[in-house]
Amino acid sequence: MKFKEHREAYSYPFVALTGTLGQHNHIEFDTSSELDAYHHQLLRSTRDEQSVLGYLSVLYWGHYSTSKGTTNRNRALSKVQAAIYGSNIIRKGVKSRRRGLVDLPPGQAARLIREAITLVDSARYGEAIRVLCALPQLKFAFASKILAFVSPSTCGVIDSVIAEKNPEFGFKLSGKYVSTVLQNFQHYEKYCALLLAKAKALNELGTAAHWVDRDGQSHSWRALDVERAFYGG
Repeated sequence: MKFKEHREAYSYPFVALTGTLGQHNHIEFDTSSELDAYHHQLLRSTRDEQSVLGYLSVLYWGHYSTSKGTTNRNRALSKVQAAIYGSNIIRKGVKSRRRGLVDLPPGQAARLIREAITLVDSARYGEAIRVLCALPQLKFAFASKILAFVSPSTCGVIDSVIAEKNPEFGFKLSGKYVSTVLQNFQHYEKYCALLLAKAKALNELGTAAHWVDRDGQSHSWRALDVERAFYGG
């Protein structure tokens, strides 16, 4: 089964951040299942600092590998620092500043994450994406990465790689990125429903169709697993 092969070939680095917001450290996992569980636990933590660390960790993970397949830890760390402290940008000769967590009211980042979780748990996936886009350094694709770890059974990542490979999904791109136009939030609702339906169909085939992680353990399909098969397909 090609779909199963694509999921098992998924090899994006299983890296994350541990520690605190002020003193975080690199950590690696042996399997994607361990990475998923780690980020899921952090993001859904009732402790503000842990849930915000989860968001920063996903940001780190998502920037750790370049489009050419090489790894760049310093690039990933710089994105995390920009999310915390903000960053200066120059566009068409005009200097401006992108805000960071230090510019937000205390506790707002955690509140936004919890609001998104409440929306996801009510199957309002597009609205959850919109809420998360208010966090520093998050646009559509990275907001979907957060949701994929918050609810791997119902959500998946949508980035330019998947959008370009699967134009039938209907996502509009702005340059190399998934645009934040209204219709994309609506398409994300349909996308999650598609992932969930595909996961259900695969699970109905029985354990023989389950995918196998790097440690040899087999797993039933979730929306996130279907997305990763699309990514590698």
